[in-house]
Amino acid sequence: MKVSVQAVAVWGKIAPSHSITAIMITDDQQTIVTGSQEGQICLWDLSSELKISSKEILFGHTASVTCLAKAREFEKQPFVVSATENGEMCVWNVTSGQCIENTKLPYRHTAIYYYHCSFRMTGEGWLLCCGEYQDVLIIDAKSLGVLHTLSSSLSSDWINCMCIVHSARIQEDSLVAVSVTGVLKVWDLSLSLNSIQERQSVCEKDSKSLDCINCQAVRFCTYTERLLLVVSSTCWQVYDYCDFSLLCTEFCKSGQCFAGGEVLAAYRLIIWTEDGHSYIYQLLNSGLSKSVYPADGKVLKETVYPHLLCFTGVKENKSFPFVMGFMNERKEPFYKVLFSGEASGRITLWHVPDVPVSTFDGLPKEIPITAVWTIQDNFDKHHSMSEGIIDHLCASKGGIGNAVVSSSVYIPTLDKLVCGCENGKIFVTLGLKTARARLLENLSLLKDNLPYKVLNGHSSRVTCLLYPHDKSVRFDPHWLLSGGQDSVVICWDIFTGGILHQFSLQSGPVTELLRSPENYRLKDHSIVCCVCSDHSVAILHLQKRVCLLHARKHLFPVKKIKFDPVENLLIVGCEDDSVYIWEIETGTLERHETGETAKAILTSIEDSECLVADALLPVSQESKRNKNAGYKPYSSYKHGMVAYNLIHTEKSSDKV
Repeated sequence: MKVSVQAVAVWGKIAPSHSITAIMITDDQQTIVTGSQEGQICLWDLSSELKISSKEILFGHTASVTCLAKAREFEKQPFVVSATENGEMCVWNVTSGQCIENTKLPYRHTAIYYYHCSFRMTGEGWLLCCGEYQDVLIIDAKSLGVLHTLSSSLSSDWINCMCIVHSARIQEDSLVAVSVTGVLKVWDLSLSLNSIQERQSVCEKDSKSLDCINCQAVRFCTYTERLLLVVSSTCWQVYDYCDFSLLCTEFCKSGQCFAGGEVLAAYRLIIWTEDGHSYIYQLLNSGLSKSVYPADGKVLKETVYPHLLCFTGVKENKSFPFVMGFMNERKEPFYKVLFSGEASGRITLWHVPDVPVSTFDGLPKEIPITAVWTIQDNFDKHHSMSEGIIDHLCASKGGIGNAVVSSSVYIPTLDKLVCGCENGKIFVTLGLKTARARLLENLSLLKDNLPYKVLNGHSSRVTCLLYPHDKSVRFDPHWLLSGGQDSVVICWDIFTGGILHQFSLQSGPVTELLRSPENYRLKDHSIVCCVCSDHSVAILHLQKRVCLLHARKHLFPVKKIKFDPVENLLIVGCEDDSVYIWEIETGTLERHETGETAKAILTSIEDSECLVADALLPVSQESKRNKNAGYKPYSSYKHGMVAYNLIHTEKSSDKV
């Protein structure tokens, strides 16, 4: 009989960091979904009065989130999809917080659009994806498998932005995209369904080179079915969708860069910038002239003049980057909402009026901020919030005040919780008893009866911890390793709290501590590996207390480390797909390979020779940890995908 284990996360008075990199509002306008640089997804409740409250944090990604999108018809299944920098994709149920499906593909997506035509398609629909690869990928919304590719007959390139064009008049769908070189392309989705299902080549039906570099957004006006909005970093333009003739161009102010835009209504647009401002324009004298022919025989286009009606701004002039979006809900309460997320973790909402107007003297009118919220606001609002799990140690005689935990490891065999802090101190206490006393608010037990130790050795933040004996008996059970921002690795005696040895690497902050694999040739010896922020890799012999190898020539961040047990080689794979092969005994660089040769070298060494980290999630914000373990999907609830509830209530009948 399987035993269900419930994961519980306990934070102190400081909320977890959530640097927003992607944001969306669900179709029912009841949930805001944000993705973060830390890899977590956060769900926020949105009330009918546009009040925000953080609800859940979903753990499952190991890299920064690049984009979010809905993954089903939301009325039937409340699913959203997230994608990350390292190719991970997850489908989440935003009602339950469960991960429905996940995969890892060799593609970095920057935009995803859900497409489903009920009377022409079977299945759950498609995810149309673009990013740092050529043209457009079609991914099955249910299995997350690659179905097909929308290719280009000419000038195949990366796609910067795209949108789905649905014509209610002729009941046909198209995909409009703009490449990084400024080429606009149109694929006919309705006529290509059979070709896609039969895996036949599908190319664009039309293309045009625009005078537009670094395009940020493209939007189709469903109200007129005639206008096409194209937003670049320096200007926004309006085109006639029938022949792609240019009708209007508006340049941004000095010092600003446009980041996106949306169509509010017929001949009314909203454009936003990278620094969180937005502008609402009314297009005057819009439309095409009737039967007017100039001397060259071409149809004369009537000029469209943009008139600035309203604008929005931010109260604080932050240097944080903004990600913004717009929701035009056609169901009650019929809100038009402009929303933004910041790297600081703050969400801002503006309620855009149905009919934006300027002031009486004709000047643009400012739209006030409707709501602002952060996860920390939730923590501050509920005074019944529990303290951090080691806050009682910081207030005691041996501790220090306001310690912020920067890394931690739990040792089940010893029931010891080890917490490294921002100030360089390391606290060692009993894990389960401390957690139980904290959850049950047994303060007397916390302060008087639970033993603990404070380890002093690092001069700055503790970035990573490792207890190697917990996974391999060849390591001495006394050894506890810590790495710090001071580029020092310390080997501690966990029972006495004394320092056994210090390894001074002088290579920047230590980002990872890894155990050597079991089948390593020197398996009787105690070997660990550490990675530093300057991309160097060091092999430390704990028993002899020496550094066997310090490989410093890697130009890019380390992505994968493997051992060749036969030749006694260290193989280091970097993010640029290059491979460095080091001779461990002599410390010399034997080979440096790139391209297909590098891939062949990495695949030739079995995964069993990979170095293994004890930590499940990144231990520091500076480290972007890439896991060597396979990102394998499961048929039901996904193992390793954890949702943490952020709702705080004072009702005793509610769940903890």
